[in-house]
Amino acid sequence: MNLDFAVIGGSSAGFYAAELLARSGRQVAVFERRRSLSHARRTLIVTSELERVTGPVPTNASLGETAKIRLIGGEKSRLISLRRADPVVERSAFVGWMHDRALSAGVQVFWGAALAGVTLDRGFACLEISGPSGLRRVRVRDAIIGADGVRSQVAAMTGMPKPPTVSILQAEVPLPRSWDPRTTQVWFDPDETRFFYWLIPEAAGKAVAGVISEREADLPGLLRGFLVRQRLSPVRHQGARVAMYAPRLIPSATVGETRVCLVGDAAGQVKVTTVGGTVTGLLGAEAAVRAIVNQSSYARELRSLRRELDLHWRIRCFLDRLDGPGYAFLLSSLSDPVRGFLARHNRDSIAPVFWRLPLLQPKFLLLALRAWHPPRRRLRSSVSAPTPLFE
Repeated sequence: MNLDFAVIGGSSAGFYAAELLARSGRQVAVFERRRSLSHARRTLIVTSELERVTGPVPTNASLGETAKIRLIGGEKSRLISLRRADPVVERSAFVGWMHDRALSAGVQVFWGAALAGVTLDRGFACLEISGPSGLRRVRVRDAIIGADGVRSQVAAMTGMPKPPTVSILQAEVPLPRSWDPRTTQVWFDPDETRFFYWLIPEAAGKAVAGVISEREADLPGLLRGFLVRQRLSPVRHQGARVAMYAPRLIPSATVGETRVCLVGDAAGQVKVTTVGGTVTGLLGAEAAVRAIVNQSSYARELRSLRRELDLHWRIRCFLDRLDGPGYAFLLSSLSDPVRGFLARHNRDSIAPVFWRLPLLQPKFLLLALRAWHPPRRRLRSSVSAPTPLFE
């Protein structure tokens, strides 16, 4: 079998890349190791940037929206009222929608097709695809897009480094009647996790509560303790291993004359502040397609996205140095002008305007300078015993 373009992995970023290539007049096929659309259910909160990229999300993938985000650290609390609400989407239905869009654009999708090897054939990459009917050899002339997740076989077989990963565990819970169904809440407790806990409301009185940790074995205990403290009862659980962005990652290579580009989790195109990669993965797919269609450098096409991801990486470095009082001090620094700024600029497109924050809050200049270096130790705040402030 001969192809000009092949996408390995039926993820949202993979199907989106295939759709864009097909709509530009290219013939493209997607190879997915699953035998059908069987992604596990997972609730995601994304930014309004998603609909700028994809257009309106269909009803079956939409679980509601978040108009406010409450940040909680120790006894400090800050509420940010978003100018444009954040959509809440269901991951498996969203991937199904991207699959249907790819099919309508003329993309071929091969199910039960696992990548078993990559070799050279007359100067071009040759994929060895293992499927129900045995081993198939697929010669790819122009480009391969690896969209096969955190355990990317494309990366492994072409010598590209894999991104670091963390684990997520969240529980579906009934939303307490006293809780605002349009407010997502985030708790920072660095003594338990260097990331955060969250509660994201869905429609019809439901929500998901979750936690992130590098140690998967810690997650059940951390989540169980959090649910007890918040008096929440789990109905069922959702879990995942998620990629993390790192500046050293180079998501491109060549196999003979064939270009190889990684997108989505395979490329670590995930904001490490929020561990969110739906929108950034789609933007990575756009960059890869531009590079392929225009025969330009993938690194050049990724500049805007990398600038955004680099900023989140720097912020993560700073956050990793905070203890509990440090988080309380940080939240107390979120003045009305700063919260207004955060309400106007979503976390997928904040890099071009982030420099304005020190003008709104001079304390951030010192915080930004400290964040410029990788974490060595946690920073304690200079304040003692913060007074409660709830809004």
